[in-house]
Amino acid sequence: MEEAQQTESKNRQVHKESNKNPDQKERFYFSKRKWLRILTEFVGTYFVVFTIMAATCWITLTSLSPVYLGIVAFCAYAGSAAVFQGISGAHFNPAVSFAMALSSRLSWLDALYYAIAQIVGAICASATLFGLLKFMPSDLNVTSQQWGELLANTFDSSASDRIKVGPGFAMVIELISAFIVMALVLKAVHSNGKPRRSYYFLSALGYGTATILASFFTGGGFNPAKATGAAIMAGAAGVPGVGAELWLFWIIPLLCAAVCALINTIYQGMGKNRAKDESAEGSQGEKEIDEEEENREEEEEGKKSLNAKKEVGSEENEGAKD
Repeated sequence: MEEAQQTESKNRQVHKESNKNPDQKERFYFSKRKWLRILTEFVGTYFVVFTIMAATCWITLTSLSPVYLGIVAFCAYAGSAAVFQGISGAHFNPAVSFAMALSSRLSWLDALYYAIAQIVGAICASATLFGLLKFMPSDLNVTSQQWGELLANTFDSSASDRIKVGPGFAMVIELISAFIVMALVLKAVHSNGKPRRSYYFLSALGYGTATILASFFTGGGFNPAKATGAAIMAGAAGVPGVGAELWLFWIIPLLCAAVCALINTIYQGMGKNRAKDESAEGSQGEKEIDEEEENREEEEEGKKSLNAKKEVGSEENEGAKD
């Protein structure tokens, strides 16, 4: 009987351990080599920015729908995240790193290193593309300034594939786009910073959807690193007013990152409190079950002792008769 009780208590303990939230496990630090995490953010951002900007040039020359640009953005972010998410978390966006730091998923120092690597990677990617565009066939009749107008993120651009809008409308578009990205990215990350298996797909889905939405108006500047790299090279190519509009493509994504991080933190806190309440109710129920079992065992032992006494008494009576 005692062995059965011990086995049952062990099974209950194993059940409790298996039901623990995976977010409560040991903190996830990605690669222990900081230089490798920083290099990963640089390489991933370089690849993403170069691919999207090159696709922008190709889609414009071939007069294709911006929907194709969204597909390219999805593939670029999904591929990079699938390769690098286990090393650095695959942020590739200063606003994402900022949101991770605000929600305690990443240290502030690492967020700073990530942001620097992302900005440098975007600048290098933009410089590479602008350098290659100089070797484009001359019969295209596209100047460096026109390429800059096409690739820079602005809301008052003279690029032929965009609709000119005011700063207010551009802020709304960028806010919606950044919210889509941040919501899906934070949804795909555990509270300890570890990306879920679906991270590469959900983050890429957010970027692809946001690119389709914003490309008609601002060129999709919800990634401050990409917007900075394009603005620097467009300004060097002689595009006026690009630097003056860059603030919008930094303030809006960072603001949206802060709001989404706050909402996500509150939501996860509510979930943890709910889990604590459920575990407390479960432990209370287990205590009641244990008490019932103890009372049942005491009753059985009392009955056994009573039966034993009766048997002893009957034997004594039979002996007396004899």
